[in-house]
Amino acid sequence: MLKLIKELKKKGKIVLAKKVKKVMAEGWEDLPKGWTKDSARKFWDSLTGDRKHKITQCMKKLEGTGIVDTGAFCSSLARLVGYEE
Repeated sequence: MLKLIKELKKKGKIVLAKKVKKVMAEGWEDLPKGWTKDSARKFWDSLTGDRKHKITQCMKKLEGTGIVDTGAFCSSLARLVGYEE
């Protein structure tokens, strides 16, 4: 999804890029019950470890878990915890 946003910006579609980014961010607007930013960070770390490509690693770990779009999920989680590739 981050690549999509970058591509939209590159093509001059800034407003659309902002809308996509907002939709992705709203997925974590309300953390699951009992979660904090710290627990979200621990979850992120458990999915990614010390890998170079953390979002890709997150997606691999979540395959088969029932999350339909692991890329969007991992990208939004990465943003929540402050990770940028």
